[in-house]
This record gives sequence, C-alpha cells and structure tokens, in this order.
Amino acid sequence: MDELLRQTSQPSLLAAVTTVHISLLLLRMFRNPPRARYMLLLLPCVALAATPWFFPVPAALILGLVVHVAWFVVVERTVATAPQPAAKPVSTSARRASVPRPSAPQPAPAAPRAAAPGGFVPAPVLAVFQETPDIRTFRLARPEGFDFRAGQFVTVRVNVDGKPVVRCYSISSAPEATGYLEITVKRQGLMSGMLHATVRPGSLLHLKSPAGGFVYPANDDRPVALLGAGVGITPLMSMLRHAVLADPTRPVTLLYSVRTPRDLAFSDELRWFAGRHRHVKIRATVTSGPRPTELLAGRIDRQMVLDQIPDPANTVFLVCGPAAMIEAMTNLLAALGVPRSQVRSEAFEAAVASTQASYAPPPAQQQVALSSAHTIRLTASGRSLPACAGRTLLESCEAAGVDLPAACRAGVCGTCRTRLVSGEVDCQSDLLGEGDRANGFILPCVSVPMGDCALEA
Repeated sequence: MDELLRQTSQPSLLAAVTTVHISLLLLRMFRNPPRARYMLLLLPCVALAATPWFFPVPAALILGLVVHVAWFVVVERTVATAPQPAAKPVSTSARRASVPRPSAPQPAPAAPRAAAPGGFVPAPVLAVFQETPDIRTFRLARPEGFDFRAGQFVTVRVNVDGKPVVRCYSISSAPEATGYLEITVKRQGLMSGMLHATVRPGSLLHLKSPAGGFVYPANDDRPVALLGAGVGITPLMSMLRHAVLADPTRPVTLLYSVRTPRDLAFSDELRWFAGRHRHVKIRATVTSGPRPTELLAGRIDRQMVLDQIPDPANTVFLVCGPAAMIEAMTNLLAALGVPRSQVRSEAFEAAVASTQASYAPPPAQQQVALSSAHTIRLTASGRSLPACAGRTLLESCEAAGVDLPAACRAGVCGTCRTRLVSGEVDCQSDLLGEGDRANGFILPCVSVPMGDCALEA
C-alpha cells in the first residue's frame, strides 16, 4: 500500500514543483522581456524548470527551488527592470481626469526639444486641476531651456478649425519647479474655452519661451504686497510660491479679491501657506453674497491696505487684475505716499477682450465702412492698406489679409514689436523702454494711427 501511494503521489509532487519553476520563469520574462540581450538570463531558468524530472528525490527538488529563487534575486539586483510602455495620450473625448496637487514639486519627463515653426515647442499635459468652477490649471512638462522669472507668461498655440490661434497665459507655478510649469486659465473666449473643453492629461500644447516684464522684485529687502483680483491671481501665485521657496525671510502679503467664496482659486494651498510660513500673510475678500467669517468683505480699499500692510511707503506692490482695478489701486497707493516706482502692474482686460473676438479677420464688405482717410504703408512688402477707424494697426492689417506676428494682443508680450518708419501713432503700452521708443519701435496690437504711417513690415 505504501509503495502504491508513493507511485501515485510522485507525479503530482513533480508537477507542483515544476509549476513553481515555470512561474518564476514567466515572472522573469515579464520583468525582462526575452529580447536578445535577456536570453542568457532565461536559459538557467529553463534548465532549473526541467530538473525535477531528472532528479526527483526530495533533496534535489528543494535544492533546485533554492537555486532558482537565488538566481531570480541575483538577476533582479544586478539588471535594471525593463521600462514599461509609455501611456497613450488620453482622447479629448475621454472623461475629465483630475489628480491631487502634490505639496512639493515632482519630477516630470522632459518635453521634446524639437521646436515647431515660429519657435514653438511641444509640451505634453501632465495633469489638470479644477481651481474654481470656471478656472483650471494645466500642468505641462517643462521644456528644456524654459527658464523664467516668477510672474512671466508663456505663449500658447493651438489649432482651431484648422487655423492656428495664439494666446498668452501667465505661469502660476514657481520657477523652482524645474520638472513642470503650470498655466491657470479662466474659461472665457475662444481659446480659453477650447482649452477647458478639450485639454486633458496626455494632450499636447505648443509653447513659446517665457517672456514678460511683470516679475517678482528680486535683490530687494523691502516687503512685498501682492494685490490681485479674479484670475489676476495667476502671476501673483507664481510670485508667492517663489517667495516661499527662495525668499523665506522677506515679508509677503497677498490681498486677493473675488466676487464670491466659490471664486477663490488655490484656496487650500493659500490656507496652507498662511499657516505654515510666518512671513506670509494672506487675506481674501469677497464683493458679493454670503461669506465665511475668515474672509473680508468688499473690494480692496484704503482701510484694508492700511490694516494689512504696516508700512506701505516702504513696500513694493505688484498689482494684477482688470484695468479698472489697477487704476484704482495705483491712485490709492499714490495717495498713501507709495512712490510710483514701487508699484508694478499687469492688466488682463485687454487680453480678455481679444480672446472673446473671433480669430478671423472681418469680412471684406465691412472693410470699406470701417476704413478712414488714413493709409498704412508696409515698407518690407511694399503694400498700402486703409487704416480702420477706431482700430489698432494690427487689426487693420488683419482686416486687409496681412498677418503680423502677435500673441497677447494687449501690449504685454512684445511679440508684435515693429519699427515705425514714419507717421505718428498712439501706442498704449508700458512694455517698451525709452530706448525702444527713441528708436521708433511700437506695438501694433495697442497702437492706433494718428494719420498716415509706415511700418517696417
């Protein structure tokens, strides 16, 4: 009877041991796919899987398993695991994804280096964050060489109905987050609405290098005050994050005005900053509706500034929001004795208006009604075209089918910078320095002709 049991149980035992060997072999093949360079690693596994049938005694079975496990561990420690295939881009029709924002910068894959025509570089979208019902942050893999100062913007290009559309968006992440950069976009107008509707993790955007003169005041020991309204918080958020990381002893105050509590962007992070960093003071105020007790009421005014900023005359102010808010803050700070050189600002209102307009030039039949007696001459191409009454040089050129390089359409990026050869224009921008203006440079996107003029274009 004992001999019968031994004969019937031995094949089952050998099969069980062989199954363990084969499992280790398959796991090794999964960890290191059997290409030519890995075949030598798999041969000992195959040989060990066959040993139970040649040496069926218990001692040999145990020894074979021990050797196989030891070989698996040796290979695991000495040979890097093969990389997994990259995730496929998420379809724009897929369900919207959002992931928690990490508390510290995380490494991210570098974006492709090859630049598209016009200096644009492709950058994959890594994550999308819902800040408020109509504001989202898009985290992009930061292309190599995209160094920037806190407060600057990037130019973004996408195709809409087969035509390129270009807009500028402020960077909201800190320069210290080297693996990625973030832009925060409010859903308004053609391109911003398209970004909200279609861009998901895995999508690809094309960026031009960071630019802009509205930046964090470095190499200065004076306190900083950030005054923001609505989506104007975007560049100020980059400055605040930078101040926390790079300027940990410099007092920073953020006064942030929104319409209702649900319009507060970055609320969790702002609360964390205020509780974690003693040199940071953050006060948010709402202009309508019920509010929690920790929020102030009304717009930023004289009393609020005096209550929250101990020494305004010795503070550097950075203001960002609608043009009316900037004008009100500039007048208020002047009345408080703050030198004009200590008040820097950037307006979104003109850029917002341009995003709400169609990217296509007006129909030809409208050009006659809009044209005035003035003429714009383009010296490089030899063309002459009518100046549209009440419109900028850029709009007049686009109405005539002439494409000038442009991005922000608000006089803040400098993409359309062009030399005025003759004539007089009203150029409403603080971006150009005295040297540029002395050499005849203007920004056609915010320049209205005062008579006949000629452009070096």
